[in-house]
Parts: sequence; structure tokens; C-alpha cells
Amino acid sequence: MILNINTDAVVAFTAKLEKLHRSALPVAVRTALNSAAFDVKTETMPASADRTFIKRQANFFKANSKVEQAKGFDMKSMAAKVGFVPFSGTNKAVDDLEQQEYGGGIDGRSFIALAQARTGRSWKRKPRAPYRMAQVLSNTVNAKDAKGKTEAEKFTKSAIHAGKGGFVIGNLVTSKGNKVVFEIRSVKRLKGGDTVIRSIPVFAVQRDRVVRPPATGFMRKSSLESASKIEEFYIEAAKKQIRKYTTG
Repeated sequence: MILNINTDAVVAFTAKLEKLHRSALPVAVRTALNSAAFDVKTETMPASADRTFIKRQANFFKANSKVEQAKGFDMKSMAAKVGFVPFSGTNKAVDDLEQQEYGGGIDGRSFIALAQARTGRSWKRKPRAPYRMAQVLSNTVNAKDAKGKTEAEKFTKSAIHAGKGGFVIGNLVTSKGNKVVFEIRSVKRLKGGDTVIRSIPVFAVQRDRVVRPPATGFMRKSSLESASKIEEFYIEAAKKQIRKYTTG
């Protein structure tokens, strides 16, 4: 976004600031740029994100966005920036936002939590604590590695090995090319020698899966919306400088 201080709407304020004090105009410009950047962070970007994404973490966009404020008095180099920086240092979801904005492939999505594994069993919510990837991967058995004459026998042996609370990657492949990860709820041996496994599906897994979302342009839309207010921010900042140097 660019602030033009010589448009019809603001030229009178610019002329007055130039006569007041050498710092009055640069401060007004700097304030307007910063106000526009913060408007993106706190107002237009969260609203655009609400319209675009399913929000599984309520404060994600505000918490992981940052404003680099304009500084100094040189209006030729003065700039304010707003964008996304992982709040805790690293965040795969933040890294993926560029692909969400412009379109492109998002890798590292081999495991996708099913509704059973999400809070409230809702696709709109994030995975519950017991189904965080680090915990799941540390206790997962792949049925394809088991010995057995049939796929069912391999799965049963894998479930016995994983035990209650463990996870097993099944052998069957769905029409979408996924295998299913099952959480083992119970392993019961019957008197006749058979074993009954009770399990629930919790993840769809596909090796080296790349998700290709369509470009959303959500950040561009919010930036343009805030840019449309930049003259208002400048006028407000200019009036503050005029009051500072003409009153008292």
C-alpha cells in the first residue's frame, strides 16, 4: 500500500504540516503507515481469514502475525510491513500460508486426522491431545510389516503388538489412495483361540501426500481493504500534529 500525500483529499493537510515543523509531516506519514499495517493485523486480515478458512485455533492468525513499524523521518525509505511469523519460532501451518495465499503444493501432510480424532468429532476442530502426531508416531505399528497368511491375520498380530492405546496402519487402501490408522481400544482373546480386536479409525495416511489448495488471496484482499483507509489514517495523524503545534 502506498500513501500519496498530494491527492485532493489530503493536500491541504500536507501543505499545513510542511509549514508547522520539520518533523510534523514525516511523523504524520509514519503514523498513517503504521496505522494501516496494524489495521491489517487486527481488523481486515482476521475478518478475511474468517471468511476464507475453517479456524481450528481461534487466535491463530493474530498470534502468528507481526507488524514491522515504519521508523525515522526519511519519507522516501519509510515503510511499514505486516505478515506472518511463527509466534513460537516454528510453525508448519504458518509456513503453509504462502501456498494458501498464492496456490501451490503443501507437503508433510501424510497423516490427516479423521473426525474421530478431532475435538468434538468435528472436521472444523483440531486433533485432540491423544492424537498429536509425535505421540501417535511413537506408538504406531504398520500391519504390512507383520507376518501372516492374510491381511486380517497381519492386522491382528499388529494390534496385539501395539496393545490397547496403540495405533496400527491397516493394509487396505481406500478409493482415494489412503490407508487408515486405527487406534486399538481393546484386544480380547476368546476361549476358542480367536482374538477380537476393537478399534476406531483416527487418521488417513498416504505417503508423501501433497495437498494443493486453490489460491485464496486472503492477505491481499485484507491489505487492499486497509489501504483504502490510509488517507483517513493520514488525516487523523495530520490533525494530531496540527493540534500539537498550534495549541497550548
